[in-house]
Amino acid sequence: MTLRILCSAALLIGSLALIGCSEPPPPEPVVPEDLPPPPPKPGDMVLIPAGEFMMGTDDVPENVPGLQTPAHKVTMDKPYYIDVYEVTNGQWIKFLTESRTKVESNWRPMYSIGKEDFPVANLTLDDAKAYCEWAGRRLPTEAEWERAARGPENFSFPWGNTYDPSKSNTNDMNFNGLVEVGSFETDKSGYGVYDMMGNVQEWTSDRLRPYPKSKARRHGAFTGRFRLYALRGSSFAYKGSSMNLMTRAGYPAKAQYGTGFRCAKDAEEEAPAEGGGEE
Repeated sequence: MTLRILCSAALLIGSLALIGCSEPPPPEPVVPEDLPPPPPKPGDMVLIPAGEFMMGTDDVPENVPGLQTPAHKVTMDKPYYIDVYEVTNGQWIKFLTESRTKVESNWRPMYSIGKEDFPVANLTLDDAKAYCEWAGRRLPTEAEWERAARGPENFSFPWGNTYDPSKSNTNDMNFNGLVEVGSFETDKSGYGVYDMMGNVQEWTSDRLRPYPKSKARRHGAFTGRFRLYALRGSSFAYKGSSMNLMTRAGYPAKAQYGTGFRCAKDAEEEAPAEGGGEE
């Protein structure tokens, strides 16, 4: 009897020892908090809805030509896509490598290794168009560019109606050069489109023409012997304090100082991945 009791006690002690040496139960899984979405990538597009907006402005100083006058209602009948960022050096080099297109633009002085995510600059209008065609896209019109830049609030600047030189890459802060696309979170419109105020001026698909009922319709920019095309936005080379999202610039098609671009696309179907056109 005593032996049986001793054996039972030994078995009990052994069982307790095994329990003590076993691994603790796994911790309860931690449910992660909602994480912010990853930032857009070069080539990503954002959808701009159809609708009406006021294009241009009546508020210009007396010594300004008034190319952006008058304010007038524009109806966008269809939604469209526009690039979140300006086209980058990396995208441009991919285009040149894959398409073997010979370009006339002197873009190399603005590029060096490590600047793949900086906007490509010093491009002619035709070279910008060639890239967009290769990517299955097109240049935006002036109206498309301005609606995307001003956002649903129709601001004068991506962040509001008061200029702040610290909010974009213009010459007011003496940055004296380009920065990576999307570096200024403040230079983002209400539609989520970056660098509409700073970095590079951007080609559009439109000739520079006077707005309806413009008092500046006889200005030399419209009547001169050279055919000018509309560029929009300020850039690293200009004082942003003298410009806003309604400001218009006109350059000959072969101009290529500080000029860049972004692409647009009709929204009849899903925005494609860029490169080599559509399937």
